Amino acid sequence: MSTRGSSASCLTHFVTDPWSTVKVIVPSIAIEVILHKKVWEKASLRHLTLYLTMANVYWFATSFNVGFLETPLLCKVTDGLNKSQKLDLGRNRLGWLNKIELAIGVVTLDLFCEWRKRIIDHDGFVDAVLTTAVLAPAAISLAQGAYILPKLKECCLPSDKVPTVSAGGDSCCSEKSCCRLYLGIEVAKVAGLAVAGLRFGKMLTV
Repeated sequence: MSTRGSSASCLTHFVTDPWSTVKVIVPSIAIEVILHKKVWEKASLRHLTLYLTMANVYWFATSFNVGFLETPLLCKVTDGLNKSQKLDLGRNRLGWLNKIELAIGVVTLDLFCEWRKRIIDHDGFVDAVLTTAVLAPAAISLAQGAYILPKLKECCLPSDKVPTVSAGGDSCCSEKSCCRLYLGIEVAKVAGLAVAGLRFGKMLTV
């Protein structure tokens, strides 16, 4: 039991620790350097567009499913858990999602930089809307992992009055500004991913 509790405590600390963001990004960049040299530089422009489409669609589907469907639903239907356990469940799931998003964000940004370079080399133009739609989700994920999720842990610590989790995307402590901020930028992130996925997908039909 103590080993299990210790493991759970380590996992909780990892997904809510601001420094865990660095621990994910650094190896992701190292792997991406290899991918850039071995794959992206040798890929055609159409293949780069396909990879960007796949990355954005996967990221959108995962974020929407875990952040807005699965986690609120699990926190609502798990009657065997007390309120503090439900808070931990929600934070840990969102924390793990954030770590996955950080790795995907590194890949997507490098892909986009190589894709944009190819477009400009062919006298093309990349508009500000598409650039923002690609850059915003990565920047938001970084902010969530480095600041907002750790603050969320602090403001949702169990107390005599523990807020509840409601379905449909409502936060466990929607009264708190950090929770409202998290939900707001999560919507912005998903919107950016949707725009980027649709724009790159449309290019494949040309």
